[in-house]
Amino acid sequence: MLKVDHLTIGYDGRELVRDISFELAPGECVLLAGPNGTGKTTLLKALAAEGVVLIPTNIPKVKGFTVEAFVRTGCYRESDWRGRISKEVEGRLDEALKMLGIKELRKRDISTLSDGEFQKACLATGLTRRAEVLLLDEPTAHLDVENRIDVLRTLREVARKTGTAVLFSSHDLHDALQVADRVFALTRDGRFLASGPFDKLRDPADVLRAAFPALETL
Repeated sequence: MLKVDHLTIGYDGRELVRDISFELAPGECVLLAGPNGTGKTTLLKALAAEGVVLIPTNIPKVKGFTVEAFVRTGCYRESDWRGRISKEVEGRLDEALKMLGIKELRKRDISTLSDGEFQKACLATGLTRRAEVLLLDEPTAHLDVENRIDVLRTLREVARKTGTAVLFSSHDLHDALQVADRVFALTRDGRFLASGPFDKLRDPADVLRAAFPALETL
């Protein structure tokens, strides 16, 4: 579980949002929404810590790395000084690839993967490390409709099957709401809003309307 109390975020001496407080329960899949520039990426970076893995979404698909080698590289903290991982971690890697449906791609060069397949390979690094919380910044950006839906459903399945909490940002509100248990939002006037059990006064629709006032007119 991840618990945050009265966190303030900002950059370059500029305060974006203060008094951010929430809890993420095991197995939850939560959408982080908000207009550009409100601090979504900054918040995700601030939350990254031991047991909380931020999975980058702008990694280039460099030719020469197989899927297996790519995931191993992401598990450097679990490797020894020679870069070798234990049999236990090997087992977790195999389990992660199987769960994500890419086990048969383990020997494929990552440069040949579709964007959706590559996103799943990135997810595998977090699962292999047995993270308690996975943070993802726009994991469906630049994906076509089919891959976008597939990746989002995979996020929900990962949360349910492993008990790992997942917090992901997205501008694809309609698709993201199909898999999210709750919604967090950052507003242009510097507020943090949350729906669900930790804020009994708000439901997801209220949170999104506060973050995106234009939704009131749609």
